[in-house]
Amino acid sequence: MARLIAAGALMALASTPLQAGDFALTRWSEDHRDLADPAQQATPLDTLKHISLGTDPGHYLSLGGQLRLKAVDFDAPLFGLGGADADAYWFQRLNLHGDWHLGPQLRVFAEVGDAQVHGKQTPATVADSNRSDLQLAFADLSAAAAGGKLSLRIGRQELAFDAMQRFVALREGPNVRRAYDGARLTWSGTALHVTAFMTEPVEIRDERPFDDRDSDGLRFSGLRVRHGEGAASQLDGYWYRYEREEARFGGVLAEERRDVFGLQSAGRRGVFDWDVEAVYQSGRFGTADIRAWAFGSILGLRFDTWAWQPRLALQVDVASGDRESGDDRLQTFNSLFPRGAYFSQSGLTDFSNLMNAGLFLGARPLPQATLGIGGGRMARQSREDAAYAQAMLAIPGSINGDKVIGDYLRLNVSYRCNRHLTLATEILHYVPSSSLRAAGARTADYAELVIRFLF
Repeated sequence: MARLIAAGALMALASTPLQAGDFALTRWSEDHRDLADPAQQATPLDTLKHISLGTDPGHYLSLGGQLRLKAVDFDAPLFGLGGADADAYWFQRLNLHGDWHLGPQLRVFAEVGDAQVHGKQTPATVADSNRSDLQLAFADLSAAAAGGKLSLRIGRQELAFDAMQRFVALREGPNVRRAYDGARLTWSGTALHVTAFMTEPVEIRDERPFDDRDSDGLRFSGLRVRHGEGAASQLDGYWYRYEREEARFGGVLAEERRDVFGLQSAGRRGVFDWDVEAVYQSGRFGTADIRAWAFGSILGLRFDTWAWQPRLALQVDVASGDRESGDDRLQTFNSLFPRGAYFSQSGLTDFSNLMNAGLFLGARPLPQATLGIGGGRMARQSREDAAYAQAMLAIPGSINGDKVIGDYLRLNVSYRCNRHLTLATEILHYVPSSSLRAAGARTADYAELVIRFLF
């Protein structure tokens, strides 16, 4: 892995920075109408971003894609517990999309993808591999309504409601992104943004090409209202309904129904920025009542006038765990469709039965480079519940008298070589608690190198 990181650094130093890129994490949200003017095109690939379809400027086709290579070296998945051995492997992901605009009222977006994993010793998960398949395919219908814009999206789509993506995320870190089949209705006004949706998450089958389908046993719907859309600060309130026919908690398999109520505030004022979210869950798991909750926060202090523009961030997160196994109440928080990289890319931590406190320092040593370093401590919120890795996988031997899970140190570096090419790396050092070490856990070291080419 050290050789891979060194090679990536040499590639970055040898590259010539060009105009800043305008590619988004959600490729369907990009707007390339400015590239209809050849004078605005920075590279030859920009000619693909706006292909006119006749004389009407609202009729055009935008083509794009992504090639991502990711190498991973992980010496102790699950801290080496449960038979997990050291592993080194690499991912490749290729996505190609087309965005067809037929005027201001109609657009069709489609994306095909091919994701594969090579050299992985442990069994591949649904997030690791998915041979050629339809990643996205939806149509947008839009019209003016009530002083704003009303849009209906039907088909296979992604859900990403906020920048932090704690509990509903794209799953960008792993190899296969998350998608949903269903409908989404959105109304956007001057300061108000309202979204309602009914979906079934896509089941990744990977038995043959183009075999993915919506999940019959999992449904996800909800309503989300945002005030302050596009402003320096915003407040979101939401309700989600999560329904899973076969869920497992504490060795019990049963039907799960959760109503999720949340508030989130995010923004920036002067040198301070914040993203704070509180969630409460109710419902039923088999015959047991669900009463679970979580709180996540990142508070930042910026020094933009200093060299390297440092930012100090305090992260505090808490999620409930079950108090008594086998009773008529389930208190383990379900993190739904979380952003795993919220804690780290390693997958060692999930947002369930958790207390986390960390301090991080970010900086920009070069205009095209970012650097982040920090660490903290994690513990279980309830002694009677396990510590969880992603995705809600109980860590063997973690139910014990010591609440502490362990201490971690994390380093992130990214470098934008030019408009299309970005390099990134993450290194994690995680020391488990003495109780976990007594159960056979060992120190976990994780490293990755990501090369991403976008057009």
